[in-house]
This record gives sequence, C-alpha cells and structure tokens, in this order.
Amino acid sequence: MTEGKIKVLSESLSNKIAAGEVIDRPSSVVKELVENAIDAEAISITVIVRDGGKSLIQVIDNGSGMIETDAILAFERHSTSKISRVEDLNRIETMGFRGEALASIGSVSRIELKACIAGEVAATSLELEGGIIKNVGKAAGKQGTSLAIKNLFFNTPARRKFLKSDIAEYRHILQVMHRYFLSYPEISFHFFKNDDEIFNLPATGLRQRVIQVYGDRVREHLVEVKFEHANGTVTGLIGDMDLFRRSRGDQFLFLNRRFIQNKSISWSVINAYHTMLPKGSYPFYALFLQVNPEVIDVNVHPSKIEVRFENERAIFGMVYRAVKEALLSNSVIPVLHTDPVRQEFETISMEKPSTRQHTAPERPNKQSSPQKKMAFQFEFRKEKRALGFIPGQNEVDSAPSAAPEPPSGAMLETVSVWQLHNKFIFSQIKSGLIIIDQHLAHERVLYEKALQSFENMRPVAQQQLFPKTVELSPDDFETLLEMQFYLTKLGFVVREFGKFTVIIEAVPAELHLRNEEKVLREMIDDFKESKEPDIRERIAATFSCKSAIKAGDKLKTGEIIALIDNLFATKNPYFCPHGRPIIVTVPMEELDRRFLRT
Repeated sequence: MTEGKIKVLSESLSNKIAAGEVIDRPSSVVKELVENAIDAEAISITVIVRDGGKSLIQVIDNGSGMIETDAILAFERHSTSKISRVEDLNRIETMGFRGEALASIGSVSRIELKACIAGEVAATSLELEGGIIKNVGKAAGKQGTSLAIKNLFFNTPARRKFLKSDIAEYRHILQVMHRYFLSYPEISFHFFKNDDEIFNLPATGLRQRVIQVYGDRVREHLVEVKFEHANGTVTGLIGDMDLFRRSRGDQFLFLNRRFIQNKSISWSVINAYHTMLPKGSYPFYALFLQVNPEVIDVNVHPSKIEVRFENERAIFGMVYRAVKEALLSNSVIPVLHTDPVRQEFETISMEKPSTRQHTAPERPNKQSSPQKKMAFQFEFRKEKRALGFIPGQNEVDSAPSAAPEPPSGAMLETVSVWQLHNKFIFSQIKSGLIIIDQHLAHERVLYEKALQSFENMRPVAQQQLFPKTVELSPDDFETLLEMQFYLTKLGFVVREFGKFTVIIEAVPAELHLRNEEKVLREMIDDFKESKEPDIRERIAATFSCKSAIKAGDKLKTGEIIALIDNLFATKNPYFCPHGRPIIVTVPMEELDRRFLRT
C-alpha cells in the first residue's frame, strides 16, 4: 500500500510556525508581555532589554500573578483566561485573548518565569527551552509575575539572521513602549536598556505623561480633545502647529485602550487640520476612541493592531468632528517665529549688494572632470549643446573664487545670464529662453556631493563658534545614534551631551549656520521613514534640500556662474532628487506665438 504524503505536524513545529505570525522581532515579545501585565491589572511594570532584545527581554509586574498549574498551562497553545465561549469574541475588553503568544515565544527562546499570587510567600519558578519545560519549582517572591526571555530565536537561526542591528531593534521596542506609556498613564513604568534607566515614569494623567515622555518643550503645544457622540467618545491630546513633524511616528490611536492602525481614521485627523498642515508634515496626536466592543472586530490578525468597524464611516466622521472642534475652540493658529536670517535678507536695500551669508557654489575642478566642465561661455560637451546656449561676449578663462568680488558694470552688460525675483536664473539660448530654478539646481549639486561623501570623500566641515545643544525625544536620540555614520560622512560633528541631548560642534560647509537644528531634526524624521536600500539617497536628498540656496536668496554673478557650472557637472542636471524639473526651456516658436508673430 502506498504511503500517504500528508502528515500532521508535531506540536513543536506547529508552535514555531505560529511564532512567525505573532513574534517577528523582539518588539513583538515586548508587546505581548506588557499586554499580559496590563491584563493582570498591574499598576507598576518594569521592562529590561539587552542587545536590542536579542539576548534578554524581561518584564516584571505587580499584577495578579499565577498559581503553578496556570503557569504551566500558560505555555500551551490556545490557553487563555480571557475568553471561554464564542460569544466572548463579540465583547473583548482585554488586551490579549488568543492564547498564542506565550506558546509562540516559548518555542523560539529560553524562558525563566517567576509568578506569585496575593497571600502566598513562595512563587512558582519555571524554566523552558524551545517550548519544553525543563524545571518547575518554588522560589522566594512577591505578588506579580517576572518573565525573562533569553536568546530569542536561538533555535531558528534563519529568523535570527534577519533581525536588524541592536540599535534598530531597540528603536522598535521603544516605539512599542511609547504606546503603553501613553495609553496607560495611570500605570508606572520603569524601562531599562542594557542596565541603564531610560524611563522612570510615575503614574499620572495623560497630559503629564506626554510631557514626561517628550520633554517640557511640548507643554504649551498640547490641545485637549473631548467629544461625545452616539457612536462613542473621543478624548485625548493633539499637537498645535509647533509639533508638526515630517514623520508619522508620533501619532497614536487607541481603540478601547488598544493601540490600532487605521488609514481611514488617521486620514480623518489629517483632514481636520486641513490647510493648517504644511505639505509633507504630520501632527502629533494621542486619541482615545471608546466604542461598543460589539460593533468592532479585533480578531483580524494575531497582532491585533488591525480592526474592523461595523460602520467605519461613522467613526471617521466622529473623529474628524472631535479634532476639528478642538482646533477651533482653542484658536490654534501659527505663532510667528522671526527668522533672523530671513529678516536680515528682507531688510536689504534693493540698490545694495546682499549681505546674506550663504556658501557660494564652487566651480568643479577642471582636472577632476574635464569631460563635464562647462566654461561660462556655455560651451558644453556635445550632449549638453542640445540646449543651444549662446555664449556671452566676454570669455572667462579662470573659475571665480568661492566668494568672488562684485562684478563690474561692464561685465554685467556683457554676461548673458540674470536672476529673476531672486528665484530663477535665465539666459537666452539659440532656440529661445532657458530658465533654471536656483534652489533645485543647488539641491542637485549638493545631493550628488553628499552621495560621493558617503563613499570615499572626506567631508569639509565648519566648526561652530558656539556649539548648539539640542534636546531630543528618546526615539529621535536612538535614531540619531543609528544614523551617526551618515552624519559624520556629510560633515556633522555631533556628540552626546547628557540624557537624550546632543551638542552640534560642526556642520557641513554647505549648511547655513543657525539652521543646523532644523536640518538635523528633519533628517532624523526622514531616516525613520526610510527603508533599505534607499537610506543613503533619502538622507542625501533631505540634507541637500535643507542646505541648498533658497528662493529669495540674492546671488552674485560669480555665484550664478559657479552654480551653473556645478549643475552641468552632475550626472543628472535636469531633475532634482525629488523628481522636480530643474531646467525649463521656452522655444522661440512659443514666444512668437504668444506675441502673435506667427
């Protein structure tokens, strides 16, 4: 008789497969263990991680604890104290209910558990390895549970090798912890990284918890939301315009105290800000939706982050109105922050040369790129002749210095290049008119220079006369440490200066002074949104955009010449790193048509 091919998988193998759905990285373990502590009604939770959670994740709580039989049973698949009947799925109010997490974690790690219930003096002690119980006994302990997860994925090397660096995994853990810090301000949290205390958060209210986590700088920029509707309630805090960021990291949506992600509801918040929100910016919010559990389905995915609503449109409208009314009732309008650099430029007399301090573009070295070198006469190599530039009457044989002297009146009369409204550069060409966006042109030059710096070049940095101290959120601080290599390559010299604080001692030569903190923060935001393998390109694009000459910057003739030379020495002089056109041509035929000459 032919033997069948289909077999029933062993329980051990089934658990390892199931672990892939529930536990994909150390932050998933932290999520499950903290939620267990919350469901156990703990009012104090301590989390300890080492090596990004790869070698140790320990969660200690003062919750209800477990007796020995429950402690053993907890590591069996689909064993839970949260539900017992099918009907219970329609009114879930606990964080966990599937009974899969501990079995999945246990199958891919070594576990040490200690649990004690109220009134007992001895705790249950239990050790597992790869899902197999190795030892059960008694130990001294106090009410609550301590779970230590060691050597995660030790028996699944293929899974372990796909983990990121310790810093990257730690950042994911920190993001998960932020959710519980904010959703349960009445619980005190202690959080340790490699034995260093990162957070010590006593129990408090939501507003004070946000300040504890993000620092005192957010205190005056939080707007309270309180809205009641037939579909439920919306409460929480949103940020005013000073808390806008370029990343979505500081957006928290809680449904019945459970963190969720829902594009529709998130869009309702963004839509409520409407024209107050600059393009590419995202507001801070920590919003709590309280909805009847019977009209939602949290059993969509093992992570329980995705949910379904019986009437999602109604929830969308409720959140939109809640945020909109909070913004209107608090008169959230922009606060004018005078930019001394911009003010300096705008008070300059039109008759006088600009004193605006920016780094003038340097012309490319003739020896280093003879094929790409473009003399001021606009004698490009063949492929650039397609633009048909008409050379000026005077030939310029030598490149100007980085800060050329103001051109003479005679030179101005003969040079066929001009700056329009301190925004565009234009010149006549054989076929008509060419217009160059000065910001985008400089952005392309700096972008390619930054990419070269990542490879082999030694950056040129300018030392700060008065180093800038910058206070960061814990997540931003860890992100900065992760991107330190790229910052150094660009020319930044940034060192730690206390807890979550750094000091900027030097910046790239191309960067305007007094703008370094803003550029650094936006680069951090972009790094968070980046995915391999485009991290270098994204950092270079952000840096070049924020460091480039801006619309409104008056350029000297020599600087215009150098900028054009540098632009046509790049690999792609026609589009900026974000895809916008740098050069626009207006054919003579179009000009003739406009003036009815045809």
